[in-house]
Amino acid sequence: MPINHYLHMSQKNKRHWLFALFILILANIYYFRLEALGWYVWHNSPSASKQPTNTLDLKNYQVEIDGLAIPEIANASGFTYNTHSNTLFTVLNKESQIVQLSLTGQVLRKVEVKGVADMEGITHIVDNRYIIADESDNRLVLVVLADDATTVDVTDSPKLKLGFNLTKNKNFEGVSWDGKNNRLLVVKERDPKYILSIKGFFEAKAGEPLEIKRLDIYDSAIKWSLRDLSSVTYHDETGSLVLLSDESRLIKEYDENGRAIGALALWKGFHGLSHHVPQAEGIAIGPDGAIYIMSEPNLFYVFKHRKP
Repeated sequence: MPINHYLHMSQKNKRHWLFALFILILANIYYFRLEALGWYVWHNSPSASKQPTNTLDLKNYQVEIDGLAIPEIANASGFTYNTHSNTLFTVLNKESQIVQLSLTGQVLRKVEVKGVADMEGITHIVDNRYIIADESDNRLVLVVLADDATTVDVTDSPKLKLGFNLTKNKNFEGVSWDGKNNRLLVVKERDPKYILSIKGFFEAKAGEPLEIKRLDIYDSAIKWSLRDLSSVTYHDETGSLVLLSDESRLIKEYDENGRAIGALALWKGFHGLSHHVPQAEGIAIGPDGAIYIMSEPNLFYVFKHRKP
């Protein structure tokens, strides 16, 4: 057999081995979430671009309550902080309940919700009014929740159906009220992932039209750095948009220009965590900057800033 035939076969086998090695490297990056770790290191390294001073400074947060199991709840998803009551609220998607929690994770109240199918997000607006995201129907629902209510029927409540880019179980996952800009922020989980701004659904001024727009200023920043969007919260004091990604196990902070300015890793060994946060589904920030995380099915976390 001619020697050039052997050389051709050798080159062909080499290409096959290189391709197999490439696939193996990609598989390991995906399995171990190495791209998320890379982004975390980049955002928190001294060599990163100069950060603005008015930020949450996520790199200096440490866990204070580390995966507290709350046996009274399951399938918790979404989180919000109520400034009036100084308590937290989450939703249970399968049980159709709103649950009020103390800042240390104690269950204070459960509220049965009628007229919803799959609640995935909740945000406090003002007084006793909330918006919940119903993922299965892609709806936002206004909820008026009295302080002593144990049931609430939202069948006839104001609703906004977001009927585009529907993907089974990958629809609008998180919602947050941006009081600084008087708008709702809604995140679509995946395929594709993006952030919407909605004005005019809640407390619209007379004659003000409904305005829904995609905040494409964030598109390039989240396209490769976060695998999914599980929840969102807006921090009025800094003007930062804070995104939670379950699949990347990351919290990332963005400025008003869509630039990433910080990250907090939800991995074992980072920020004092004893284990990975298994399925982070909700995030809220208190007035003191404390970060509250709810992870399915019922794990509660609190992170607080520690001066370096």
